[in-house]
Amino acid sequence: MRAVPLLLLLTLSLPSFACECLWQGSFADISTQADYISRGSIIQIKGNSIDIEVQDELKGTSYREQVRIWLKTGDLCRAEVERFEVGEEWIFALNRIDTIPEGGFNPMTPNISYGRKGDYSLPGCGGYFLPVSEDWVFGPIIDTTKWDFEPKLTPVLARIIKGYVNGDIDRATLKEATQVDPALRELMINTRLHIKR
Repeated sequence: MRAVPLLLLLTLSLPSFACECLWQGSFADISTQADYISRGSIIQIKGNSIDIEVQDELKGTSYREQVRIWLKTGDLCRAEVERFEVGEEWIFALNRIDTIPEGGFNPMTPNISYGRKGDYSLPGCGGYFLPVSEDWVFGPIIDTTKWDFEPKLTPVLARIIKGYVNGDIDRATLKEATQVDPALRELMINTRLHIKR
């Protein structure tokens, strides 16, 4: 019962930015603005933060094997923690936390806050996070409309996303990769599975 007043106090003490959460675009649109893009598996969820084990760095370097990402609390325009589960693999386009606003961190509730200096925050108003399954990447990769987190796009291999971020693949090629005939894609997957046997 005491946690509720503490949570309410913390929420009221955070900076009151009115989050109108305007759609910032698909991953292809926002990737150039992100400070750090990483592929990782979620190993822990605490309060409004998640910890990921870094598997690959697509843009920037964290110099850490594990990275803490801070999500929504109060009126911050960030992704909801409820979207994620331990064990899931994602590609995250993140913003580095360089300064903490007044009242943004309370040592009494370290797991619910704006975040810590040197960690990262995950915006929620665009294609900032893409789920990964068996090396296939899903979600609002390119040319998706507002709030379309499950667009009718063909998943693409993670190396294509990495190639786009690194500038080795252009926008037209990325777009084409998301429009491959699903039947052809299934044939390619089945062929690959057959070859592995």
